[in-house]
Amino acid sequence: MRKQQLFSSAMALILLAMAVLAQAQSDPRQVVIDAVDRMTARIDADREQLKADPDLARELVREELVDLVDFKRITRMVMGDYFGSSSKEQKYRFLDVFKNSLINTYASGITLYEGQQITTLPMQDGDLRGDYARVRMEIQTNTGKTVPIFYTLFSRDDQWKVINVYVNGLDLADTFKSQFAQGMEQYGDMDKVIDNWSADAKIDAGLKDDAEGA
Repeated sequence: MRKQQLFSSAMALILLAMAVLAQAQSDPRQVVIDAVDRMTARIDADREQLKADPDLARELVREELVDLVDFKRITRMVMGDYFGSSSKEQKYRFLDVFKNSLINTYASGITLYEGQQITTLPMQDGDLRGDYARVRMEIQTNTGKTVPIFYTLFSRDDQWKVINVYVNGLDLADTFKSQFAQGMEQYGDMDKVIDNWSADAKIDAGLKDDAEGA
């Protein structure tokens, strides 16, 4: 009887854990909160190593972003009208280049986070529409400035993934889309655009002091 009770209790705990996990996966706000908490905790724990070792910083960002961001969907958005005319090889090559460029850009600035207050705002009417969701967040900079950040997420197979970010009103997907289109105008060759791509938008979330020109 004792073994049966222990087994029943263990199964109850497992089912409870599964229920909590399923709830987290169906809650886009919790997905973002968990990702931010995990990222900031890792930065706090390994700050000096991250400053000294760019490869370690890139690896941290890669580990956190790969499962959180829908790079395939974002790549299609960024390529815009040129997506349809590109070859399969070009699509996948740009996806890889874009992902690595974004990771490198984020990695170069992750230690700008030094405990600034990050607040995830409650969901409002209109923030959740079918397979799309918006999660709103605010960051307090070192100078006391409040920087709004909006995450747009898309749900596929019951998993929410980020497909766009708005930083202080800047639409990153639209910025990168314009950058790609300008590259096509400049080079007139998709392979050259891919070869010369860099995620040069200002995505430091405004954590630098205003005096430094953030």
